[in-house]
Amino acid sequence: MFDPQYVWLFCLLVGFGAFSQGFTGIGFGIIILAGVAFTPWNFERSAVVVNLLVVCLNGIIIYVSRKDARINWALVSYILLGAAVGVPLGYWFILDVGDRPLFRFVFGAALTAFAANELFRARIRNPLPKPAGLLAGLIGGFANGAFTAAGPPMALFVYSQHKEPALLKGTLQILFLITSVWRLANVMFFGKGITLPVIKLAALALPITLVLAYVGHLASRRVSARTFLMVVYTLIAFAGVMQIVKGLRGFG
Repeated sequence: MFDPQYVWLFCLLVGFGAFSQGFTGIGFGIIILAGVAFTPWNFERSAVVVNLLVVCLNGIIIYVSRKDARINWALVSYILLGAAVGVPLGYWFILDVGDRPLFRFVFGAALTAFAANELFRARIRNPLPKPAGLLAGLIGGFANGAFTAAGPPMALFVYSQHKEPALLKGTLQILFLITSVWRLANVMFFGKGITLPVIKLAALALPITLVLAYVGHLASRRVSARTFLMVVYTLIAFAGVMQIVKGLRGFG
C-alpha cells in the first residue's frame, strides 16, 4: 500500500506542503496529493494520512493563535450546513472512482483551478450573498472529502464578508478543522477506516509537518511571498494538467 521506496518522496512533499502552509496559510494537502498522484500509492489511503496531518496542523495553529483569533461562529455554522453534505459526497467519490480515469481528470481540474485561483484571483469588493456560503460549503466540503482540499471555495466566501480579510483567518481555520474531522468520521464509519500503516506514516510525517510549517511562518516575515507563490502554484498547475491528460488518455 505504501511502498517504502516512495516514503522519502512523501516526506519531501509533506515538508514542502507544510512550509507553504506556514508561509501562505494554504496549500498543505493539495501540494502533497499533487505529488502522490504520480506514485503507485493508493490515493484514498494517502489522503487519509494527509487528513490526519491536517487535523493536527490546524489544531495547533488554532491553539497558538487563540488570543488573536476572531471567529464568526454564525458564518461558520452557515458554511458547515453545505459542508455537512459536501464532505460525504466527496468521500464517496474517491471511494467509488479513486483508481479510474474520471478521478484523475476531476482531480487534475481541481488542481488547475486551485492554482489559477491563487495566481490570478482578484479581490472581491462586495460581500457575496449569504446563499453563496451554502454553495461554498458544499463545493469546499466535496473538495475536502475527495482531495482533502477545502480551501479556495470557503476562503473566497469567508474573505468576502469583511473589509479586512485577515480578521477572518481564525474563522477559516475553524472551518478547515471541523470539515477535516468530519471527513475522518466518514473514513471511520463509511470507508476503509484508519489502519495501522496510515497511523505509522502520519506519525513519521508529523514532526516534519510541524517544523516546516513553523519555518515557513518565520520565513513569511522576512521574504516576499510573490516569487515563492509563483513557483508553488505553477507546479500545482503543471501537476493538474498532467493529471487531466492522464485521465483523458484513460477514457480512450
